[in-house]
Amino acid sequence: MDRNTVLAIALSIAVYSLWLFYQTTLHVPVAVDDASRQVEVLAEGGSEELAPRIDAGDREVRQEAEMAPSEAPRAEVPLEVAPWKAVFRGESFEAELTNRGGALSRWTLRHFSQLDRLGKVGAPIELTSHSPEIPGGLLTPFEDLGLGDLSRELYSVESVSSDKAVLVLQRGGIEIRKTYEFDLEGYGFDLMIEIRNGSPSGVDADFAVEWPVVVREGNDYTDESLIVLHSSDIERAPVASVGDPGFFGGLFGGGGEQEVWRDVAWAGVDLMYFAALILPDPVEGTRAQFEAREPGHSAATVIRFGPGEIPPGQSTRRHLTGFLGPKDPQLLEGLGRDLSKAVDLGYSWFEPLTLFFRWLLDAAYRVVPNYGWSIILITILVRIVTLPIMNRQMRSMERMRALQPRLKEIQAKYADDRQKQSEATMALYRESGVNPLGGCLPMLFQFPVFIGLFFALKSSFALRQAPFLLWINDLSAPEVMFVIPGLDLPFRALPLVMGASMVLQQKLTPTTVDPSQQMMMMVIMPIMMTVLFYQFPSGLVLYWMVSNFLGIAHQMLIGRTMTPPKA
Repeated sequence: MDRNTVLAIALSIAVYSLWLFYQTTLHVPVAVDDASRQVEVLAEGGSEELAPRIDAGDREVRQEAEMAPSEAPRAEVPLEVAPWKAVFRGESFEAELTNRGGALSRWTLRHFSQLDRLGKVGAPIELTSHSPEIPGGLLTPFEDLGLGDLSRELYSVESVSSDKAVLVLQRGGIEIRKTYEFDLEGYGFDLMIEIRNGSPSGVDADFAVEWPVVVREGNDYTDESLIVLHSSDIERAPVASVGDPGFFGGLFGGGGEQEVWRDVAWAGVDLMYFAALILPDPVEGTRAQFEAREPGHSAATVIRFGPGEIPPGQSTRRHLTGFLGPKDPQLLEGLGRDLSKAVDLGYSWFEPLTLFFRWLLDAAYRVVPNYGWSIILITILVRIVTLPIMNRQMRSMERMRALQPRLKEIQAKYADDRQKQSEATMALYRESGVNPLGGCLPMLFQFPVFIGLFFALKSSFALRQAPFLLWINDLSAPEVMFVIPGLDLPFRALPLVMGASMVLQQKLTPTTVDPSQQMMMMVIMPIMMTVLFYQFPSGLVLYWMVSNFLGIAHQMLIGRTMTPPKA
């Protein structure tokens, strides 16, 4: 090899090295410390004004490096783009951005924490899901550009400040720009997605935005669902059920296609007391769909603005607004866009009942500043309001108890003729003014109250983690007295006491059924209700238990004051 060749190679290496240094300083404002893997943010020209934190009152931005993926980098990823993360701290949240997919990798609520199984304060509420296959929310695949799935590509960081970040991805002459701007005093952000077509031909872009979610454990995540508001209608689907056709769908071959909703006001993920919602702008022409990722484990809400052609040399953009916070009715009403409809009031015909009981709970709380005692007060009020009906039914039941000897005579007289036995029994009921269904009606009257209170507990944000007495520190969740060692099973006293009250109530309730059937009702029904209520919020169990004890006291009082009817 001659001297000129060696000199040319050396000069080429020097020029290439200087070019890499220049590109790294200008376009990728990060410097990675291999020992700590911390990222130091540099401003244009090497200024350290942003390194490594930005303080603005109670706000700060922290830059952290993301561990490089284990797989080898693909050839089309520029070597100068390093994994990057930034944390934006607002008054009510802490958000984290990643340049992998330009995604929102974490959104933590600073003032809300979930309770562990023993009722102690645990981890803070997170409204983004975490798993190896999900880098975060607001993924933009842009597969319709013909460049493959871009939702996991590494974006370059163009600029970052205390409340704003601009991420850029360039592929095949096309530039994708994602600009985040956070509302540091609220619970939201704005996202502007722009495509600049620098290729020689036109391209189509659907601007699909994905919000993936995985099934999570914890009282705050038990009702985790995908949600969409379209044309004033709400659609919900539990995350674990998306993509599962269910029993009838599997039986008849349905459940393969997911429904598409149009003119979407907002969509996202819904919890019992929190929500992560994406609001597209404009609404007209938008579509939303629930898509399964791993049926039973993960799914995603996907919003599409609709396809649009971008000519060469032109650009187009789409705007999104995000809300990730508590479903406080006053807060949601103030934000508009019908966000208050994210609060689950039950089926439309139950909404007036739910709103009434929610109002009644708030009114009782103003009198007795404890939601547990407020529920007990409401239970007493319900018993007082229904007292005339309940009193009449219980007196009818006591008359039935007094008729037991005559009923046994009829059964013995017409033992071989069921029809005459039924006719004689009904004639005796009419003669004595007894309603044989009287024992069922008191329970039926409780169901509307139970349903209204059930949805009032789910929709009233003030009831979240509302304590009562002793170990009952969250009336919106099942109570846990302790965990049985070795079985990892929570011991809950309220459902067990409620089941015992049902046994006593069944024993005191007059009935005309066969003694063996009565014994089954005294055993099987309380066991079934105890198992069912074992997973119910403690506020509901408290209501049903107190109602049972009031019914027992009422039945005993009626039994003592009534005199046997004349023969």
